[in-house]
Amino acid sequence: MAFKPLALLCKPIAVTVGFIYPAYASYKALESKSPHAAAQWLTYWVVFSLFTVLEYFADWLISWLPLYYLLKLAFILWLQLPQTQGATVLYLKGIQPFVKKHEEEIDRALEDTWRKAEGSVFEVKSKTMGWLSGQVTNRNAPSRQASSPTLIAELMPDDVEIGVKDPEDAL
Repeated sequence: MAFKPLALLCKPIAVTVGFIYPAYASYKALESKSPHAAAQWLTYWVVFSLFTVLEYFADWLISWLPLYYLLKLAFILWLQLPQTQGATVLYLKGIQPFVKKHEEEIDRALEDTWRKAEGSVFEVKSKTMGWLSGQVTNRNAPSRQASSPTLIAELMPDDVEIGVKDPEDAL
């Protein structure tokens, strides 16, 4: 592919311009105590974060396009530059109206997801502690390897499938 060297050059520049510089500029804005500067960089991070998530899911489709990384770099600069204020434009015209319209649904979905994640973590923690305490009391018994399908099934929450219905079938 003829554009490979260009991608090799633009990709690290895009990371620097997209993450490193904005992180430092955000630090400077916070230290300056300027609400305008902080709002500008917070807006950038909202837009850039959504772009990064979309890019992650669409990577298989877009990364092979010629000049993609050059276009990405130009887009990142457009988002940041004070002359264009691209992040502010996208936020005010697209993101803010969409989120305002769906805010209650988003809040509910986030709360449900958080609650489920907490429950799963607690369940895995409890099963792990139970397994570990069993290992301590049964030192003379033969130990099971951490990769054992039975052990993995014991540690996973009940509503998560790991590809094998009956752990004994995997042996």
